[in-house]
Amino acid sequence: MTERSLVAVALLLLLGAPELMAQTAEQDPVTEVDRAQTAPALERETFSYVAGGRRDPFRPLEAGDELGPRFEDLELSGIIYSPEAASVVVLVDRSTQRRYRVWEGDIVGGAQLLDVTPDEAIFVVTVFGVTRQETLRLKNMDKEQGG
Repeated sequence: MTERSLVAVALLLLLGAPELMAQTAEQDPVTEVDRAQTAPALERETFSYVAGGRRDPFRPLEAGDELGPRFEDLELSGIIYSPEAASVVVLVDRSTQRRYRVWEGDIVGGAQLLDVTPDEAIFVVTVFGVTRQETLRLKNMDKEQGG
């Protein structure tokens, strides 16, 4: 076929298309109302969570006492320092006034006690995957040094 014959066939199909569409609509007994009534019903998916001893992922992270205090709310209250044995720090949660005794290596408030000196405690704090190092100093040491 030549290019002109292809164009002629395309024109005939286009000009005859409205008649073909009208014929097929007359032959199709299903109306738009029938199509709407036979449309599939949409159902919403539902999910259930079986905890099995794990934290419910749908509850906020700050909910509940099981997560412990926030590191930002902790204040260094005292240090029991020993160069030979494990040192202990006493932390106070400012919001609840609850006291925590923490040994080197322990985790409290999303922070791990890394090192203890006679006047400060060094922590590694991890919040939402971001890790930073924080140092808490005794208040009386801050006053002596003008801080």
